[in-house]
Amino acid sequence: MAENDEINIYLIRHGEAGKSWDEDPDPGLSNKGEKQSIKLVSKLSDDFKKLNFKAISSPLLRAQETAIPLKEEFGFDIKIDKNFAEIPSPGIELYQRSAWLKEIFKVRVAELEQPQQEWRNTIIQSIQNIQEDTIIFSHFMVINCAVGWLSNFDKLVGFYPDNCSVTKIVNRKGKLQLVQTGNELSTIVQ
Repeated sequence: MAENDEINIYLIRHGEAGKSWDEDPDPGLSNKGEKQSIKLVSKLSDDFKKLNFKAISSPLLRAQETAIPLKEEFGFDIKIDKNFAEIPSPGIELYQRSAWLKEIFKVRVAELEQPQQEWRNTIIQSIQNIQEDTIIFSHFMVINCAVGWLSNFDKLVGFYPDNCSVTKIVNRKGKLQLVQTGNELSTIVQ
């Protein structure tokens, strides 16, 4: 990266899923989620006309489906990257995931178990390694990792990104900065 370069990184949370996290391990978008992803085209049109973006998506269906309207409008290819998948929950049965996730919301980063600590570190490293303007279609917890890390927040969750919210990070001269967080959920389930 040249000294004057600025790298724009957009983290987009997927649209509303058709099923909850404890009902389906990989749901696609609901009808509302599809409409939310279509609205992203006009929301990001000005930025995308000025910049040549690389696009990355979590391998999960809801993230990939969120990318489709932007892909069709701007013609970019999407690289699937497992590093931006949702938080791992090894050994947790599907029906137990919701309760487990609510507990994770309260956990400090230093208290994370090894699979979640490695997942978080991989996300941070992956963002640090981005060398060109990039849009990432991902998940609530992934975005929280990035926002928390850049804000020096000691808990895993401190931000409640809404579906299809856009969080922007800029790398200026090798220093990553949180420029803006996306819209937050209007109703937060505790």
